[in-house]
Amino acid sequence: MADDVIRDVPTRFPTMGARLGERFVLSRVSWGAIWAGTMVTLGLVALFLTFGIFINALIGGSTVWSAIWYLVTMGASFYAGAWCAARMCDSPGAGRMHGITTWGLGTLATVILFGALDLLILSIIRASGGFLTLNLPGVWAGLIWGGVMLSLICAYIGGGAGVPKAPRATAVEPETGTTPLRRAG
Repeated sequence: MADDVIRDVPTRFPTMGARLGERFVLSRVSWGAIWAGTMVTLGLVALFLTFGIFINALIGGSTVWSAIWYLVTMGASFYAGAWCAARMCDSPGAGRMHGITTWGLGTLATVILFGALDLLILSIIRASGGFLTLNLPGVWAGLIWGGVMLSLICAYIGGGAGVPKAPRATAVEPETGTTPLRRAG
């Protein structure tokens, strides 16, 4: 009798030889949607930032305008990317998590791209004989941190907004089994 009870208890932790799908629940993650949302985010960041550089050159280099445009760019880009990721995912309950994952990949890619661009600029300056020290003032460091936090909040909101709504039930006529037609008014 004691052996029957012990044998009927399901294993809580699968063995190491078990397949990945048996060890983790991967059906709620749509990596295609996350990558698509990340590409939308990076594309919009590139579009908005290059437009901001163009406008900033036209108006003569306004620091306040640049700071505001940076925050608008980060918020709008990450909102749109998270919205797309949540809209494309198969699991309606995981929209916000798809948005947060899109934010993580987009932030990582942005840091890597800007880091590579920074290294390229530094190598060009050093090759030309110039000397440059990067001294990021506290205001700009705070602005960058604010942009990252704003993009996180916007990605969370965008992930929730992008979840597809459940279709509404329609009334069915009992005699014919079809939905009634309405006149355009």
